[in-house]
Amino acid sequence: MSEAARRVPDFFIVGHSKSGTTALYTMLRSHPEVFMPDVKEPWYFTTERVSTSSARRREMLEEYAGLFDAAAPGQRIGEASPSYIWSPVAAARIAAARPDARIIVILREPASFLRSLHLQLVQSHIETEKDLGKAIAHEDERRHGRHVPRFAGSSVERLLYSERVRYVEQLRRFDAVFPPEQMLVLIYDDFRADNAATVARVLRFKTAATASIHSRSVCAPNP
Repeated sequence: MSEAARRVPDFFIVGHSKSGTTALYTMLRSHPEVFMPDVKEPWYFTTERVSTSSARRREMLEEYAGLFDAAAPGQRIGEASPSYIWSPVAAARIAAARPDARIIVILREPASFLRSLHLQLVQSHIETEKDLGKAIAHEDERRHGRHVPRFAGSSVERLLYSERVRYVEQLRRFDAVFPPEQMLVLIYDDFRADNAATVARVLRFKTAATASIHSRSVCAPNP
């Protein structure tokens, strides 16, 4: 299939992590009118894709677009990459690829979110500082390459906890390139309290503009 014929998702669950994105992805996958790929987090539109060669970016475009090849013509397609909400470039890149996309954000109370995120990073050995307060205190040094855990690799930004809860700044990046009617902001506690109601709301939201975006094919740019 040519690049021009390949589809870019109609909707994106852009984050946050530890805020129900996996549960929402799983529930939407079970709906017959929705196609979401086996790979939950493609990360295609994030900063990490910048430094690769042109040839590799073309390969990644093929790999990314190929995730959606199994979608039926009448299905709405989506993906869920929590990294998009804190990426400085993902919003603009998604808008360039799919200006009529629907954007779904899930926000969690900041303190609860950071505790859960920190625990996950400790358990995965990306973070070695088990005290969240001390880990936050290391941020300035980590920006300069100090106190960076061995397994964090080049993903130092994942350990900059205060950056992860700049919700207003993050939402503004999407507000700058998408109109309000194409964005849905959910609260984690509401989703947790009533999964079915939240999923129903998402389904209504993603189909609200079917007439304007039905079966549209857009070629993704090389991030």
